Amino acid sequence: MQDDITIFLVLLFFAVVFISQALLIPAVGNQARHKLLTHRLKQTEAQLDEESRSLLREFYLKSLSPMDRKLVSITFFANMQKKLEMAGLSISLSRLLGITLAVDILICLTLFGFDQPWYVILFAFSVVWIILNLLLDKRISDRLTSFEEQLPEALDIMRRMLQAGMPISQAMGEVGNEMPEPIGSEFKKAFNLLNFGYDMRLAIMQMAERTPTVSILAFSSAVLLQKETGGNLSENLEKVSRVLRARFKLQRKIKTISAESRMSAWILILAPFILFLAMTVIQPDNASLLYKDPRGIKLITFGVISLFFGALWMRKIINFEV
Repeated sequence: MQDDITIFLVLLFFAVVFISQALLIPAVGNQARHKLLTHRLKQTEAQLDEESRSLLREFYLKSLSPMDRKLVSITFFANMQKKLEMAGLSISLSRLLGITLAVDILICLTLFGFDQPWYVILFAFSVVWIILNLLLDKRISDRLTSFEEQLPEALDIMRRMLQAGMPISQAMGEVGNEMPEPIGSEFKKAFNLLNFGYDMRLAIMQMAERTPTVSILAFSSAVLLQKETGGNLSENLEKVSRVLRARFKLQRKIKTISAESRMSAWILILAPFILFLAMTVIQPDNASLLYKDPRGIKLITFGVISLFFGALWMRKIINFEV
Protein backbone atom coordinates (compact mmCIF):
# COMPACT_ATOMS: atom_id res chain seq x y z
CA MET A 1 0.00 0.00 0.00
CA GLN A 2 2.81 2.39 0.86
CA ASP A 3 4.39 1.69 -2.54
CA ASP A 4 1.13 2.46 -4.33
CA ILE A 5 0.75 5.77 -2.52
CA THR A 6 4.35 6.69 -3.38
CA ILE A 7 3.82 5.93 -7.07
CA PHE A 8 0.62 7.96 -6.99
CA LEU A 9 2.41 10.97 -5.46
CA VAL A 10 5.25 10.68 -8.00
CA LEU A 11 2.78 10.68 -10.91
CA LEU A 12 0.88 13.58 -9.36
CA PHE A 13 4.08 15.63 -9.03
CA PHE A 14 5.09 15.12 -12.65
CA ALA A 15 1.54 15.86 -13.76
CA VAL A 16 1.50 19.22 -11.99
CA VAL A 17 5.02 20.15 -13.23
CA PHE A 18 4.55 19.18 -16.87
CA ILE A 19 1.02 20.51 -17.20
CA SER A 20 1.89 23.83 -15.57
CA GLN A 21 4.84 24.19 -17.94
CA ALA A 22 2.64 23.38 -20.92
CA LEU A 23 0.16 26.07 -19.90
CA LEU A 24 2.73 28.85 -19.51
CA ILE A 25 1.66 31.42 -22.09
CA PRO A 26 4.43 34.04 -22.29
CA ALA A 27 3.71 37.37 -23.97
CA VAL A 28 7.21 38.82 -23.96
CA GLY A 29 10.51 37.38 -22.81
CA ASN A 30 10.16 34.44 -25.18
CA GLN A 31 13.38 33.11 -26.63
CA ALA A 32 13.49 34.03 -30.29
CA ARG A 33 12.13 31.59 -32.86
CA HIS A 34 12.04 34.04 -35.76
CA LYS A 35 13.56 31.96 -38.57
CA LEU A 36 14.44 34.82 -40.93
CA LEU A 37 16.25 36.93 -38.33
CA THR A 38 17.99 33.90 -36.83
CA HIS A 39 19.16 32.75 -40.27
CA ARG A 40 20.52 36.22 -41.05
CA LEU A 41 22.52 36.31 -37.82
CA LYS A 42 23.85 32.79 -38.44
CA GLN A 43 25.09 33.92 -41.84
CA THR A 44 26.83 36.89 -40.23
CA GLU A 45 28.40 34.61 -37.61
CA ALA A 46 29.68 32.30 -40.34
CA GLN A 47 31.49 35.25 -41.93
CA LEU A 48 33.61 35.83 -38.83
CA ASP A 49 37.18 34.68 -39.22
CA GLU A 50 38.52 31.88 -37.07
CA GLU A 51 41.06 34.18 -35.37
CA SER A 52 38.29 36.45 -34.08
CA ARG A 53 36.36 33.48 -32.74
CA SER A 54 39.46 32.12 -31.00
CA LEU A 55 40.19 35.49 -29.40
CA LEU A 56 36.60 35.79 -28.20
CA ARG A 57 36.68 32.25 -26.82
CA GLU A 58 39.91 33.01 -24.98
CA PHE A 59 38.45 36.24 -23.62
CA TYR A 60 35.38 34.32 -22.40
CA LEU A 61 37.39 31.59 -20.68
CA LYS A 62 39.50 34.15 -18.83
CA SER A 63 36.37 35.43 -17.11
CA LEU A 64 35.72 31.96 -15.62
CA SER A 65 37.36 30.29 -12.65
CA PRO A 66 39.80 27.39 -13.29
CA MET A 67 37.16 24.86 -12.17
CA ASP A 68 34.50 26.39 -14.41
CA ARG A 69 36.86 26.25 -17.41
CA LYS A 70 37.12 22.49 -16.98
CA LEU A 71 33.36 22.11 -16.48
CA VAL A 72 32.34 24.08 -19.60
CA SER A 73 34.36 21.66 -21.74
CA ILE A 74 31.43 19.26 -21.14
CA THR A 75 28.32 20.11 -23.17
CA PHE A 76 25.85 19.67 -20.29
CA PHE A 77 27.74 22.05 -17.99
CA ALA A 78 28.40 24.47 -20.87
CA ASN A 79 24.64 24.73 -21.40
CA MET A 80 24.08 25.31 -17.70
CA GLN A 81 26.75 28.04 -17.69
CA LYS A 82 24.94 29.69 -20.59
CA LYS A 83 21.71 29.53 -18.59
CA LEU A 84 23.41 31.25 -15.66
CA GLU A 85 24.61 34.04 -17.96
CA MET A 86 21.17 34.44 -19.51
CA ALA A 87 19.63 34.57 -16.03
CA GLY A 88 22.07 37.31 -15.03
CA LEU A 89 23.28 35.43 -11.94
CA SER A 90 26.71 36.29 -10.56
CA ILE A 91 27.20 32.91 -8.86
CA SER A 92 29.80 30.65 -10.47
CA LEU A 93 28.83 27.35 -12.04
CA SER A 94 30.99 25.29 -9.68
CA ARG A 95 29.52 27.03 -6.62
CA LEU A 96 25.95 26.48 -7.84
CA LEU A 97 26.62 22.81 -8.53
CA GLY A 98 28.27 22.41 -5.12
CA ILE A 99 25.31 23.98 -3.27
CA THR A 100 22.77 21.93 -5.23
CA LEU A 101 24.70 18.70 -4.68
CA ALA A 102 25.00 19.43 -0.94
CA VAL A 103 21.24 20.00 -0.67
CA ASP A 104 20.64 16.82 -2.65
CA ILE A 105 22.89 14.74 -0.38
CA LEU A 106 21.26 16.18 2.75
CA ILE A 107 17.76 15.33 1.50
CA CYS A 108 18.79 11.83 0.43
CA LEU A 109 20.47 11.10 3.78
CA THR A 110 17.36 12.33 5.60
CA LEU A 111 15.12 10.04 3.55
CA PHE A 112 17.55 7.16 4.07
CA GLY A 113 17.39 7.78 7.82
CA PHE A 114 13.60 7.41 7.68
CA ASP A 115 13.97 4.03 5.87
CA GLN A 116 12.46 5.22 2.60
CA PRO A 117 12.71 2.95 -0.48
CA TRP A 118 15.55 3.50 -2.95
CA TYR A 119 13.26 4.77 -5.70
CA VAL A 120 11.87 7.46 -3.38
CA ILE A 121 15.43 8.65 -2.66
CA LEU A 122 16.22 8.60 -6.39
CA PHE A 123 13.04 10.56 -7.11
CA ALA A 124 13.92 13.16 -4.46
CA PHE A 125 17.41 13.45 -5.96
CA SER A 126 15.90 14.16 -9.38
CA VAL A 127 13.35 16.65 -8.03
CA VAL A 128 16.11 18.96 -6.74
CA TRP A 129 17.64 19.26 -10.22
CA ILE A 130 14.23 19.69 -11.84
CA ILE A 131 13.43 22.54 -9.45
CA LEU A 132 16.82 24.13 -10.16
CA ASN A 133 16.13 24.10 -13.91
CA LEU A 134 12.62 25.47 -13.43
CA LEU A 135 13.95 28.33 -11.28
CA LEU A 136 16.63 29.15 -13.86
CA ASP A 137 14.07 29.10 -16.68
CA LYS A 138 11.77 31.40 -14.69
CA ARG A 139 14.64 33.80 -13.97
CA ILE A 140 15.64 33.80 -17.65
CA SER A 141 12.06 34.49 -18.76
CA ASP A 142 11.69 37.40 -16.31
CA ARG A 143 15.04 38.86 -17.33
CA LEU A 144 14.31 38.63 -21.05
CA THR A 145 10.92 40.22 -20.46
CA SER A 146 12.52 43.14 -18.62
CA PHE A 147 15.19 43.45 -21.33
CA GLU A 148 12.63 43.66 -24.11
CA GLU A 149 10.61 46.27 -22.24
CA GLN A 150 13.71 48.46 -21.77
CA LEU A 151 15.06 48.07 -25.33
CA PRO A 152 12.91 50.78 -27.06
CA GLU A 153 14.07 53.38 -24.53
CA ALA A 154 17.69 52.26 -25.00
CA LEU A 155 17.31 52.65 -28.78
CA ASP A 156 16.00 56.19 -28.27
CA ILE A 157 19.12 57.03 -26.24
CA MET A 158 21.35 55.58 -28.96
CA ARG A 159 19.47 57.49 -31.66
CA ARG A 160 19.94 60.80 -29.83
CA MET A 161 23.64 60.09 -29.31
CA LEU A 162 24.10 59.27 -33.00
CA GLN A 163 22.28 62.45 -34.03
CA ALA A 164 24.68 64.39 -31.79
CA GLY A 165 27.59 63.00 -33.82
CA MET A 166 28.78 60.30 -31.39
CA PRO A 167 29.98 56.91 -32.71
CA ILE A 168 27.82 53.86 -32.12
CA SER A 169 30.30 52.43 -29.59
CA GLN A 170 29.96 55.55 -27.45
CA ALA A 171 26.18 55.35 -27.80
CA MET A 172 26.22 51.77 -26.51
CA GLY A 173 28.42 52.85 -23.60
CA GLU A 174 25.96 55.61 -22.74
CA VAL A 175 23.11 53.08 -22.63
CA GLY A 176 25.21 50.91 -20.32
CA ASN A 177 25.78 53.85 -17.97
CA GLU A 178 22.25 55.29 -18.01
CA MET A 179 19.96 52.25 -18.15
CA PRO A 180 19.29 49.92 -15.19
CA GLU A 181 19.59 46.13 -15.16
CA PRO A 182 19.41 44.01 -17.19
CA ILE A 183 19.85 46.05 -20.36
CA GLY A 184 22.51 48.32 -18.84
CA SER A 185 24.91 45.47 -18.08
CA GLU A 186 24.39 43.86 -21.50
CA PHE A 187 25.23 47.05 -23.40
CA LYS A 188 28.14 47.65 -21.02
CA LYS A 189 29.57 44.23 -21.90
CA ALA A 190 29.26 45.00 -25.60
CA PHE A 191 30.91 48.40 -25.05
CA ASN A 192 33.81 46.75 -23.19
CA LEU A 193 34.34 44.31 -26.07
CA LEU A 194 34.50 47.21 -28.51
CA ASN A 195 37.01 48.99 -26.25
CA PHE A 196 39.17 45.86 -26.26
CA GLY A 197 39.32 46.15 -30.04
CA TYR A 198 36.83 43.47 -31.01
CA ASP A 199 34.73 43.81 -34.16
CA MET A 200 31.21 45.24 -33.91
CA ARG A 201 29.80 42.01 -35.29
CA LEU A 202 31.39 40.03 -32.45
CA ALA A 203 29.99 42.35 -29.78
CA ILE A 204 26.51 42.27 -31.32
CA MET A 205 26.53 38.48 -31.75
CA GLN A 206 27.56 38.01 -28.13
CA MET A 207 24.71 40.22 -26.96
CA ALA A 208 22.25 38.27 -29.13
CA GLU A 209 23.46 34.99 -27.60
CA ARG A 210 23.01 36.28 -24.04
CA THR A 211 19.54 37.71 -24.75
CA PRO A 212 18.03 35.58 -27.53
CA THR A 213 14.77 37.45 -28.16
CA VAL A 214 13.08 38.67 -31.32
CA SER A 215 13.65 42.28 -30.22
CA ILE A 216 17.42 41.97 -29.89
CA LEU A 217 17.59 40.06 -33.18
CA ALA A 218 15.80 42.93 -34.91
CA PHE A 219 18.22 45.43 -33.34
CA SER A 220 21.23 43.28 -34.25
CA SER A 221 20.06 42.91 -37.83
CA ALA A 222 19.62 46.68 -38.17
CA VAL A 223 23.13 47.43 -36.85
CA LEU A 224 24.86 44.70 -38.86
CA LEU A 225 22.98 45.61 -42.03
CA GLN A 226 24.05 49.25 -41.67
CA LYS A 227 27.66 48.16 -41.08
CA GLU A 228 27.69 45.99 -44.22
CA THR A 229 25.67 48.16 -46.65
CA GLY A 230 25.70 51.64 -45.08
CA GLY A 231 22.70 53.88 -44.49
CA ASN A 232 21.25 56.08 -41.78
CA LEU A 233 21.55 54.06 -38.56
CA SER A 234 19.74 56.71 -36.51
CA GLU A 235 16.70 56.46 -38.76
CA ASN A 236 16.84 52.64 -38.68
CA LEU A 237 16.95 52.58 -34.87
CA GLU A 238 13.95 54.92 -34.74
CA LYS A 239 11.98 52.56 -36.97
CA VAL A 240 13.01 49.52 -34.89
CA SER A 241 11.99 51.31 -31.69
CA ARG A 242 8.60 52.20 -33.17
CA VAL A 243 8.03 48.63 -34.36
CA LEU A 244 8.98 47.19 -30.95
CA ARG A 245 6.54 49.48 -29.14
CA ALA A 246 3.77 48.50 -31.57
CA ARG A 247 4.68 44.83 -30.99
CA PHE A 248 4.35 45.21 -27.21
CA LYS A 249 1.00 46.91 -27.66
CA LEU A 250 -0.26 44.05 -29.84
CA GLN A 251 1.11 41.41 -27.45
CA ARG A 252 -0.67 42.94 -24.46
CA LYS A 253 -3.89 43.22 -26.47
CA ILE A 254 -3.67 39.54 -27.40
CA LYS A 255 -2.94 38.62 -23.80
CA THR A 256 -6.01 40.54 -22.63
CA ILE A 257 -8.28 39.02 -25.27
CA SER A 258 -7.05 35.47 -24.54
CA ALA A 259 -7.33 35.85 -20.75
CA GLU A 260 -10.73 34.11 -20.68
CA SER A 261 -9.43 31.21 -22.78
CA ARG A 262 -6.37 30.80 -20.56
CA MET A 263 -8.55 30.79 -17.46
CA SER A 264 -10.80 28.15 -19.04
CA ALA A 265 -7.72 26.05 -19.81
CA TRP A 266 -6.54 26.23 -16.19
CA ILE A 267 -10.01 25.25 -14.94
CA LEU A 268 -10.22 22.25 -17.30
CA ILE A 269 -6.74 21.06 -16.33
CA LEU A 270 -7.08 21.54 -12.57
CA ALA A 271 -10.65 20.16 -12.33
CA PRO A 272 -9.57 16.47 -11.99
CA PHE A 273 -7.19 17.28 -9.13
CA ILE A 274 -9.81 19.36 -7.32
CA LEU A 275 -12.42 16.61 -7.76
CA PHE A 276 -10.00 14.02 -6.40
CA LEU A 277 -9.32 16.13 -3.30
CA ALA A 278 -13.06 16.62 -2.81
CA MET A 279 -13.66 12.85 -3.10
CA THR A 280 -10.86 12.23 -0.60
CA VAL A 281 -12.73 14.35 1.94
CA ILE A 282 -16.29 13.20 1.11
CA GLN A 283 -15.76 9.55 0.13
CA PRO A 284 -12.23 8.51 1.17
CA ASP A 285 -12.91 4.80 0.60
CA ASN A 286 -13.83 5.32 -3.03
CA ALA A 287 -10.96 7.75 -3.64
CA SER A 288 -8.40 5.35 -2.15
CA LEU A 289 -9.15 2.82 -4.90
CA LEU A 290 -7.26 5.05 -7.33
CA TYR A 291 -3.94 4.40 -5.63
CA LYS A 292 -4.65 1.06 -3.89
CA ASP A 293 -5.91 -0.83 -6.92
CA PRO A 294 -3.39 -1.45 -9.78
CA ARG A 295 -6.11 -0.53 -12.25
CA GLY A 296 -6.39 2.84 -10.54
CA ILE A 297 -2.69 3.50 -11.10
CA LYS A 298 -3.16 2.70 -14.80
CA LEU A 299 -6.10 5.11 -14.98
CA ILE A 300 -4.04 7.83 -13.31
CA THR A 301 -1.16 7.28 -15.74
CA PHE A 302 -3.49 7.45 -18.74
CA GLY A 303 -5.17 10.55 -17.29
CA VAL A 304 -1.88 12.35 -16.69
CA ILE A 305 -0.72 11.67 -20.26
CA SER A 306 -4.08 12.80 -21.65
CA LEU A 307 -4.02 15.98 -19.57
CA PHE A 308 -0.51 16.78 -20.73
CA PHE A 309 -1.33 16.48 -24.42
CA GLY A 310 -4.59 18.35 -23.85
CA ALA A 311 -2.66 21.19 -22.21
CA LEU A 312 -0.25 21.32 -25.16
CA TRP A 313 -3.18 21.44 -27.58
CA MET A 314 -4.86 24.28 -25.65
CA ARG A 315 -1.57 26.17 -25.54
CA LYS A 316 -1.26 25.80 -29.31
CA ILE A 317 -4.75 27.27 -29.74
CA ILE A 318 -4.40 30.33 -27.50
CA ASN A 319 -0.69 31.12 -27.91
CA PHE A 320 0.14 33.60 -30.68
CA GLU A 321 3.65 34.49 -31.79
CA VAL A 322 4.02 38.20 -32.56
